Amino acid sequence: MSASITSIKDEHLALVRALDNRAHRRERGRCLLEGAALVEQAALAGADLELALVAEPADDELVRTLQQRGVRVLEARDKLLRQALRTQRPVTWLAVAALPPVNAPYGDFAVVLDHVADPGNLGSIVRTACGLGAPDVVCTDPDTDLTSRKVVDASRGAVLRARVHEYDSFPAAADDLRARGFSLVATSPRGRRLECAAWSGEPLALVVGNETSGSGEDVLQQADQVVRIPMAGDVESLNVGVATGIGVYELIRRMGRLDRPRDEVDAALHAASQVTGHADEAAALSGFSAAEREQLLGYLARIRDNR
Repeated sequence: MSASITSIKDEHLALVRALDNRAHRRERGRCLLEGAALVEQAALAGADLELALVAEPADDELVRTLQQRGVRVLEARDKLLRQALRTQRPVTWLAVAALPPVNAPYGDFAVVLDHVADPGNLGSIVRTACGLGAPDVVCTDPDTDLTSRKVVDASRGAVLRARVHEYDSFPAAADDLRARGFSLVATSPRGRRLECAAWSGEPLALVVGNETSGSGEDVLQQADQVVRIPMAGDVESLNVGVATGIGVYELIRRMGRLDRPRDEVDAALHAASQVTGHADEAAALSGFSAAEREQLLGYLARIRDNR
């Protein structure tokens, strides 16, 4: 391990201070991870970590894990880390991670955020979406920030795996999604039951609204379908993070997603994406049934059309 950082003016701590600002995170394409558990989880998940700072004494096992992955690890006193983050609470681990590119090609399912404000809810939604195989997350206003430490922590690092799409307004997002063939499904207590949502093979975008007011009337009017989660007893509504998880799971189930290990599907899709021509793509997917091949070929076609 390199020598300890001894000054708040050190260039690495200057980077930490800069990344505490959203504009700098966007400009540099980097964000901060805080805490040993999150840093380790991100490293084991293959996140692009370029630097880690650890307060003495160091966790030798985590240090070795990071160094084996080519991550530079530096020691710095807790006091300096706290100063860099402008906080009084203990700080033992920090890491600088690369953010994925914004507005990458879409898959066939997206979660659209309509003024969801709470960082904990935002992180929970991103984590749930990625965990259910729907990593496309759409921000529909300039204020939504998925790169803050609170959101990254609440997502348990899933922000680093998400495909984030940004728009200045909901109408702009809705118009672009429709142009890409998506059908918009919004949630409201006045909608039809979620399990009755219709699907005819098109990509779906689930719109989730603000914690207090839900989706606005303008959003509901632009939706192709409005659905609700049936409730029992005296409970009128669910936390937006919980509701999103239920909605994503039910709609993806309705879409008939493949019941195979994710790694197997991803490897097959990657192989098929490296060739040209329908016959070669089908050959790359020869280990799947005819119905599965048709679904995967349709998925590849949508990806290519959206590039």
